[in-house]
Amino acid sequence: MSDDKLPRIPSFEELGISEDEIEELEREIAEEAAARRETQGGEGEPVAGPQAGAPGPVGARGAGAAPASGPPAGAAAKAPAAGGRRRKAKRKSAEAAGGSAPSKRRDKPGRPKSKTGWRAKRAEKRQSRKRAAADAAAAAASPPTPAPWGGLRGPATLLLLLVTAWLSSSYRTIPSPVPATAPDSVFSSARAMSHLARIASEARPPGSPNHARVRDYLIDRLAALGHAPTVQTATSFDTGYGGMTVATVRNIMARIPGTEPGGPAVLVTAHYDSREISLGAADDGSGVVAILETVRALGARAPLRNDLIVLITDAEELGLLGARAFVDEHPWLDDVGVLIAFEMRGGGGPSMMFETGANNGWVIDALRRADPYPAANSVSHEIYQRMENDTDFTPFKEAGKQGLNFAGVGKAHVYHQYYDSPENLSEGTLQHHGEHALAMLEYLGNADLTNVDAPDVSYISVPFVGLVTYGPLWIRVLGGAAVGAWLLACIVGRKGGARVAGMLAGVAMSAVYLGLVFLVADALYNWREGAHPELGALLAGSFHSEGWYLLAILCAAFALAAVIAGVLRRWFSLAELAVGALLVPVALAAAATVRFPFAAMNFQWPAVAGCVGALAVCGLQRGQRMGLVRWIVVTLAAVPVVVVLTPLTEGVWLAMGLALSEGLALLLGLGFLMLLPALDAAREPNGWWAPVAGLIAAGAFLAVGMSTATPSPERPAPSTLVYMLDHETGTAYWGTDRNRHASDPGVAWAIAAAGPFAAPGADPPAAFTRERLRYTFASAEPTDIPPPNITVVEDENLPGDVLRVAVTSEIGAERMSFTIPEDGPRLAAVNGLLLPAGSESPDSLVHWGTPPAGGLILDFIRPPGDPRLSFTLVEHHLRPGELVGAHYFTRPPELAPNIRTLSDRAIIRSRVNLGGNAGLEPADSEGVDSAGAQSAPPDTLPADTVQTDTLQADTGPARSPPTPTQDAPRWPPAGTFSIVGYDPETGEVGVAVQSRVFSVGNGVIWGEAGVGVVATQAIVDVSYGPQALALLREGYSPEDAVREILARDPDPDPDRWTKEGRQFSIMNARGEVATHTGPRASEWAGHRIGEYCSAQGNILAGPAVVDGMVEAFESTEGHLSLRLQAALEAGQAAGGDTRGMQSAAMLIVQEDGGVWLNNDVVLRLQVDDHEQPIAELRRLVEIAARRLERRRSCGGLN
Repeated sequence: MSDDKLPRIPSFEELGISEDEIEELEREIAEEAAARRETQGGEGEPVAGPQAGAPGPVGARGAGAAPASGPPAGAAAKAPAAGGRRRKAKRKSAEAAGGSAPSKRRDKPGRPKSKTGWRAKRAEKRQSRKRAAADAAAAAASPPTPAPWGGLRGPATLLLLLVTAWLSSSYRTIPSPVPATAPDSVFSSARAMSHLARIASEARPPGSPNHARVRDYLIDRLAALGHAPTVQTATSFDTGYGGMTVATVRNIMARIPGTEPGGPAVLVTAHYDSREISLGAADDGSGVVAILETVRALGARAPLRNDLIVLITDAEELGLLGARAFVDEHPWLDDVGVLIAFEMRGGGGPSMMFETGANNGWVIDALRRADPYPAANSVSHEIYQRMENDTDFTPFKEAGKQGLNFAGVGKAHVYHQYYDSPENLSEGTLQHHGEHALAMLEYLGNADLTNVDAPDVSYISVPFVGLVTYGPLWIRVLGGAAVGAWLLACIVGRKGGARVAGMLAGVAMSAVYLGLVFLVADALYNWREGAHPELGALLAGSFHSEGWYLLAILCAAFALAAVIAGVLRRWFSLAELAVGALLVPVALAAAATVRFPFAAMNFQWPAVAGCVGALAVCGLQRGQRMGLVRWIVVTLAAVPVVVVLTPLTEGVWLAMGLALSEGLALLLGLGFLMLLPALDAAREPNGWWAPVAGLIAAGAFLAVGMSTATPSPERPAPSTLVYMLDHETGTAYWGTDRNRHASDPGVAWAIAAAGPFAAPGADPPAAFTRERLRYTFASAEPTDIPPPNITVVEDENLPGDVLRVAVTSEIGAERMSFTIPEDGPRLAAVNGLLLPAGSESPDSLVHWGTPPAGGLILDFIRPPGDPRLSFTLVEHHLRPGELVGAHYFTRPPELAPNIRTLSDRAIIRSRVNLGGNAGLEPADSEGVDSAGAQSAPPDTLPADTVQTDTLQADTGPARSPPTPTQDAPRWPPAGTFSIVGYDPETGEVGVAVQSRVFSVGNGVIWGEAGVGVVATQAIVDVSYGPQALALLREGYSPEDAVREILARDPDPDPDRWTKEGRQFSIMNARGEVATHTGPRASEWAGHRIGEYCSAQGNILAGPAVVDGMVEAFESTEGHLSLRLQAALEAGQAAGGDTRGMQSAAMLIVQEDGGVWLNNDVVLRLQVDDHEQPIAELRRLVEIAARRLERRRSCGGLN
């Protein structure tokens, strides 16, 4: 038969069969043949007749013989292949006459089958990996399959990610503004904005006319709502910023009774003052008007069960001085069960709950139940408690009060700026404030507030779900789940053909990628910072419009991820890269679980979801596209990653600004590493479109960001102009920012207004630059500005070494700064209040606010032999146009005052010198007493705090501070320092004392086994000791015993032995302690309560004495006597009694704890008169301690 008559057989290519399908068919044929052989007897089964499979005579077949089953000889070893390829089946057996070669396993029945099976499994694994590698190579060599959905699946994937991110943004939680026509029971941002327009029309720092006007307006509004507002006027100190700041504060308060008065109350607070030149619409006018509108809306609803306290504080911007005055002095603090506070750090964004007290489980559950628009993430609480930032919430938190603190942080560039105006406040943010306030006050106002503490929980707001909360157990479970899911992905990936080398390549890729995005973000910020004139002038953020740059970094990070992953996909499978890249995110989630548990959810959820996405692509070979089911799983797994990381990235940016661009880039990079499977799908239909689209978008956003560098009315450039007058020399100056170039638009304006400015070396006197600012100066025309009025207050009741001065600013300066020489008289009190406990007499003091009638009262104590008083006073007048002309400070709309350089103020310097007869007379009394100044009122403090002139732990109602004209009689000093202590292991309780008096142990220290110990000192009333023990026997707590003793004291000789000079400490037999330091105890006087101890003293070198005593007691090991002794030694080492040493004593009691029978005195030691009484007491204590140790070792026998 000729070739042309043979039937034509189509090739495999024509039939549409690929090479990998051919190889798969060959494997199936071989496996089926092997299975048939085993079924028919295997290699070792002999058969009768002709050899199975042997060729017989052509056409011969035995009579009745059945056709030979299976393929003909050699057929099982051959199969057609494309291009004539044939595979040969390998056989180890040899043909034998009459049968097959015997099987080795059958010939050796004793051979362990498990070993053979183990080898077979290993061989099968090797073959499986070889087949997977062959399949991958074949897939790489084969032509690519068409992209699904006509190539639209990639853009659709990217669109889904973008939509998810948009829906996940924290901005989605902001409610829409509500118009003024809304029902009365609804919070309306429009109604609140009408108040804000009146409040934020001008800056309102304490002491300014507008500050007083706004206070009057708020009082009128609260009164119009039917409440009875009051004003708390107080002098409050802050020593936290390198100098002492004091303010005369005026808090606005109103108490709205509930239907069940007498129980814990709810407090809502915001502050009404603003920074120097800031209009303060957002910070914190928004909080104030939110409270006003909420109180109005509550009035249209059913009355609350609990009392509601409205507190609108003053002087928050100066160091929380109004809130501290309320906490320190006002009796309503004891009634507060829970509070909510409102703040702003910008002009928009969501109103986020960013801070709670410790043990926040109860209040977080209340937030979850009540708030319709929750915006919260426990990462903010975790971070904020480690930062030095604080708000009016802080003093309440320190006082042990529970609550919720809300703030908006969007539009950060307006924070504390002149343009923090009503026009720049997002009304949606104000509505969000109001929704929080109305919902939470109504819920808390009707809740049982007897116990508002519960274990801390982790919480996060999820769009369209609400607030998700869970406790520490689930934190650990999720942390373990993230690690477990990654290990599972490694195992499944290996079984699916993933190589260890490929996974390591994924790890290396993640490190390189994160390094690149870090460098890109760093380069972008460094490149653009010189182009923005506002850099350095903003108090939050770096640039006016940072969001465009953040979007550019986001798109650049996406493009980098798409490029790097696309290139590596030529050599590695998607599973290898995805599993390897997850190592860093999973490790971060595990570390956060251990180190920052309440922030860990922000990494745990994305890490687990990323592992699910990696599991979905395990088994895909290099170059192979994922099917529909895999794509659905990968897309769904990407949702938690985007939902969690989008608001987290927003929050970090809004809180920290673009100055943290590198950190933001790393956070974005981590997200893209966890989205690697989804990004692979987004690269379809080809590998270039996604990176190109990302780069184009990055360039577009960068261009928009660059355009915002040009100053405009919406984004003004900073400018500085300050007027300075020196009354001492009669010279005046203009000042502008010396750190900016002359081409800067703000400098150019200043030159046109008041220049030209001289070189930096032409500075006026140094007193003008004590603000640590650097100006370039120009000469100015001196203006006729009256100097301050300094009056010496004559008071015959003042001690001879005290000079009382009244200071009044004749120009109504909001701020007065005092510089006091270190070698002259030292400041002791302001407005009749002693300087805060633990603070040294300052060499500089800043006062804000309008002082009481009669001016600011300062009490000075002069050193012996130097009656002269001199100081420098610098007045800051924040309305300079009233003094030198408003035209100097008129700017074009694209410029604004620079608050960082103290712009737009007049600074007037005066030198004050008071002669030797100005109320000063020599004094020879030993020690230093209160110098005619009254102390701060009592306060409630936790253990381990230092406070003077106070009673520890709720010992009486708060008192208003005395007026400066009150008498301040002196008394003979009687200083001592002592410590009471308790040993919980032995049950012993003891007291030790040292003083510069003879036999201090006689009358000062008291004790009774099973009852407690007492130390009574300062203006000693010896009866306090037995009275205290008697009250403890009757069941009084130490706190109640202190109150009762003070109430019983008739104060028979208030001039010489006033009870206001008493100091005593009471500890019961369980180690509970209360201590009181009277307001007239000779300074330095104070106490500190530690763990099972309290140290107290008067006429001391300073607070370091009691600090050292407590720390020594807590850190010393051994018998109680050794711990008490160590405390006395530490107190003396810190300065001790300023008059020296003379006597010391120690008393320790315990039921049957003494050496002899029926003896409750463990030891009583006294050193009545010695040059080194503490050292002598040490000698006695060591002897006693050895005896006590021997007694215990021999069972109490002596």
